[in-house]
Amino acid sequence: MPKVSVSTEVPVSPEQAWQLALDLPRYSEWNSMHEGFSGDVPAQLQPGTAYKQQVKLMGMPAEIGWTVTAIQAPALLEQKGDGPMGVKAINRWLVEPSAGGSKVTMEMEFKGMALAGPMGGMVEKQAEAAMESSLEKFAGLLGAGGS
Repeated sequence: MPKVSVSTEVPVSPEQAWQLALDLPRYSEWNSMHEGFSGDVPAQLQPGTAYKQQVKLMGMPAEIGWTVTAIQAPALLEQKGDGPMGVKAINRWLVEPSAGGSKVTMEMEFKGMALAGPMGGMVEKQAEAAMESSLEKFAGLLGAGGS
């Protein structure tokens, strides 16, 4: 099943990168797949927090119901998602100190029968491009050009 991992360096502390990564109302500023939220947007993320996000991938809109499964500030956020057609997703944010500030990694895994065969490869390719674009914008908001 598709799995994508993309990283960038940002010239800020892990705490500053973490703050932007978890600021859901600011997702529209940098997250290329983000189209909006359905219902209430949680003010704070903690294990068990659930919310619904509207996304677009491969030109197709979808809603994903996310639940936070693990959080260790300022280093790890893991969420599990339920999407259309039985697709399951795992989304991870990893933030670690680096020589120039912080290394930010965004990982996504997708599972489900709808992604069997060539569809899985197409989703992986499109998700990787969207994540690279997202992290470039994310880094730009923190004063870096991305990598």
